[in-house]
Amino acid sequence: MIRIRALLLGLLLAPSAHADVTTLVAVRDATLFNDPTGALANGSGPVMIVGRAGSTSTAPLRRALVRFDLAGALPAGSIVNSVQLVLHNTSGNTGPRTVELHRVLADWGEGASSTTSGQGAASQPGDATWIHTYFPGSLWSAAGGDFAAATSAALAIDQLGVHTFPSTAGAVADAQGWLDTPGANFGWLLKLDVETVAQTTKVFGTRESASSAEWPSLVVDYTPPVSGYCVSDTSSAGCAVTIASAGTPSASAGSGFIVSLAHAPAGRATSLVYGLSGPTAIPFSGAILCVAPPLTRCAVRFVDASDPACGGGASLDFNARIASGLDPRLAAGTTVHMQWHVRDAATLLGTLVSSDALRVVIQP
Repeated sequence: MIRIRALLLGLLLAPSAHADVTTLVAVRDATLFNDPTGALANGSGPVMIVGRAGSTSTAPLRRALVRFDLAGALPAGSIVNSVQLVLHNTSGNTGPRTVELHRVLADWGEGASSTTSGQGAASQPGDATWIHTYFPGSLWSAAGGDFAAATSAALAIDQLGVHTFPSTAGAVADAQGWLDTPGANFGWLLKLDVETVAQTTKVFGTRESASSAEWPSLVVDYTPPVSGYCVSDTSSAGCAVTIASAGTPSASAGSGFIVSLAHAPAGRATSLVYGLSGPTAIPFSGAILCVAPPLTRCAVRFVDASDPACGGGASLDFNARIASGLDPRLAAGTTVHMQWHVRDAATLLGTLVSSDALRVVIQP
């Protein structure tokens, strides 16, 4: 048993917070055709286009718009680690062209106009056009769309098939902002880095494409506001002592984030311990310490007898701890690591057993 524990600790010496990866499909996309009257659009067609068509530098220019609903897919308070836009190129005959992503600064619509033609279709109510955010009444402040000057990400695209934009600090910042402030999520505008060259159009599948393989998607690696890590100790009853939570950690709620203990020896003293220095995994009084020192211990309580097989549990409202003001470090945006410690004199390796751990980001 000692040898097994030593091996386990060796595997956990460099633990990390749990990260999730999810793939989102665009919830809105469109093409802007540089018609000065806004008469052309393609809000619901199966393709979107960027670049300049025709054989001269004054030939029609196209830009595209795409938006993803991060707030509807990720838990509030998550930290975005990386984002990668994935597009399917259906036109490979214009040579390599660099496509840029720019954060859009105004809301825009996706009307019923639909075509596979590079010439566009007649604009329909609600369409985004070269001059309209919502045809026919609402306008961009500048023709061609309102977007940040800074390039969030860029990729040279040539061959047919799938192309994945790199995750950049700019793209991550955009995605984090959209998650934290959904009302400011207007997506990205796609344009070529050089828009004066003729015959440079790139055609990408949209969310309306008949083939799901052509849908624009966003691969998001994120860390949720509450995530588990480390491993549980086993009590004298042979049960893994576990930690869980319910609710949202909040600096203003005053209550409602319950951190619970389960499968612990009934009647034993227990305490939730937490720290702000990150995770760890080191031997500690016969248990595994998953919270890097210095540690803060909450008030001692006693495990109930609610679990006939393993013993019982305990709980603590951590939002009440935050609201108490006992620890002024517990403010919005602070990352806290926590686990339960339980006294269990019958264990072979010592008097302490520990739960697995949680990483928590306190929300406003």
